[in-house]
Amino acid sequence: MKKSIVLAVALAATFGASAQSMKVQSAYSDMKNERLANAKKNIDEACLNEKTMNEAKTWNYAGLIYAQLVDASNNNPKLFKKQKIDTPVEELCATGIASLRKCLEIEDKEGTHEFAQSSIDALKVLCGYEFMYAGNTYNAGDYAKASEMFKKVIEDAQVAHHNDVVMDAMYYEADCYRMLKQSDKELALYREMAKLNTDKADVYLKIYAANKQAGDTTKAINALKKGVKMTANNPENNVIMKSSLASAYLWAKQPQEADKILEDLLANGQNDVRTLNSIAGIYVDQSATEKATELYTKSLAINNNQLEAHRGIGLANFNKAVDLITEANNIPPEEQEAYDKKIAESFSYFEKAIPHFQNALKIKDDDFNSLKALKTIYSRLGGSATVDAAKKQEYNTQLKDVSARLDKLLKK
Repeated sequence: MKKSIVLAVALAATFGASAQSMKVQSAYSDMKNERLANAKKNIDEACLNEKTMNEAKTWNYAGLIYAQLVDASNNNPKLFKKQKIDTPVEELCATGIASLRKCLEIEDKEGTHEFAQSSIDALKVLCGYEFMYAGNTYNAGDYAKASEMFKKVIEDAQVAHHNDVVMDAMYYEADCYRMLKQSDKELALYREMAKLNTDKADVYLKIYAANKQAGDTTKAINALKKGVKMTANNPENNVIMKSSLASAYLWAKQPQEADKILEDLLANGQNDVRTLNSIAGIYVDQSATEKATELYTKSLAINNNQLEAHRGIGLANFNKAVDLITEANNIPPEEQEAYDKKIAESFSYFEKAIPHFQNALKIKDDDFNSLKALKTIYSRLGGSATVDAAKKQEYNTQLKDVSARLDKLLKK
C-alpha cells in the first residue's frame, strides 16, 4: 500500500507497543495486514468498551486505522474499495482526528508519552487531508461553510504543531471572509498571521492598506517593515515589500527614507526586470514620468517581451497627460493661449503612450487596462479640433476597434 511518509513512520512507531486487550490486539493485527474494514470494526468496539475506552493506545490505534483508510482513499483506491466502507471519507478523517486528539488528551492527563509522537505524526497527515476538503468547499464557492472548515483545520493543526497548514488555513479562512465581505474578520486573521511571522507578502500589504486607510502612518509603515524582514528569503516578494515600504515613506512625507530603500534596490537590481519595474511603478505613482520611463526602458532592454514594462511606460505618459489636462482646466478662461499650450502638451504625452500600449496588446491582446487607456486617448485625440484631419480619421478608426474589443471583454 502506498502511504505518505509521515503516516508510515507513525505506524512503524506503533507496531512495537505493549500488550493489548483482545479487540485492540485484533485491530492492531488487522491494521498491520491491511484488513482495514476488520480493523475499523474491532477498534470501534474497543472505543466503546469500558475496559479499553479510557486507554491512550485504543485511541491511538483508532486514529491510525482511520488515517490509513483516508490515505488509501487517495493513494490506493483499489484497497479502499475492497474494504466496502460506506462512511464518507471526510467523516473518516474527522473521526481519525478526534481519536488522535483523544489519545493525546489522555496521555497529557496521565503524564505519559508512549503514543504521543505517532499520534502527532498521523494527525499531521489527517490535517493535510482536512485542509484539502476545506479547499474543495472553498473552490466550490461555499465560503461560509469553508470558513468554518478552515477554522477547524487551524485548531487541529495547532495541536499537531503543523505550522504550515495552520498558516495556509488562516490565509484561506481570511479570504473566505473577504468573499463574504466581512472585512473585520478578514483583517483580524491577517494580523494574527503577522504575529505568527508569516512569510506571505500580501498579508503585510493588506495590513498596511488598512492602516493607511485609517490614517495611521506608524502602524502602516511598521507592517511593511516586518514584511520586509519576513520575506528576506524570497527575493521576488522581498522586492515587492521593499518597494511598498518606499512608497509608504513617500506617502508619509519621509522622502529620505524612501530614497535609501530605492537606492539599495537599484544597487542590487540593475539587471533584474522585477526590481526595475517595481521601482518604476513607484515613480509612476509619484508622477515622475521621466524616471519611470528610464527604468522601464532599462527593463525592456533586458527583456523586450514583457507586458508590465510596455504598459508601464504607456501609463506613465497617460497619467502625465491627464495631469496636464487637469492643470489646463484650472487656467482662467481669459488665458486661452496658455490653455491651448497646456492641452497641446498633454496631447503629446497621449501620443507617446500609444505605441507602448499597442506593444502591450501585442503581448496580451485582451489586456483590459491597455485597451481602456487607448479608448480614452483615441477619444480625446480623435475629437480634438487641433488634430489634423488624417490623424483624426486614424484615431477614430482605432477608437472603434478598441471599443469593440472592450465590449467583447465586458460581455465575457
